[in-house]
Amino acid sequence: MKALIISAASMVIIIASWGIFVNYADSNLHELTGMIEDDILVSVYSEDWEKAVTQIESLTEKWHKQKKVYTFFFNTSAVMETDYSIAKAKNYIKSNSVPLASGELSCIKEQLGFLHLNELITLDNIF
Repeated sequence: MKALIISAASMVIIIASWGIFVNYADSNLHELTGMIEDDILVSVYSEDWEKAVTQIESLTEKWHKQKKVYTFFFNTSAVMETDYSIAKAKNYIKSNSVPLASGELSCIKEQLGFLHLNELITLDNIF
């Protein structure tokens, strides 16, 4: 009986910490996605490159701060792909390329959404 109680308590702790992380990741990933949609893409489409460079640097800083936590929970290759996409987007913005920058920023949005959906507490993700 003691082993059953310990196992049940362990499962509750694991699921509770998963739920806390999902809420943390949800708000942060939505913030990053919002920065891309509302700020960076607007600057890219209006070809305000100085502002876009500043905004992508801000996004990069926030991503790297949060990435330290994400590496414990998210698939490492998915996190690395997002890193690569952010690096590409930075260079596309610095080279003043609207189509390449907007395409890569849209790719980052999709990757962030995929990271979040992959970690939600669903039966597919549990089993």
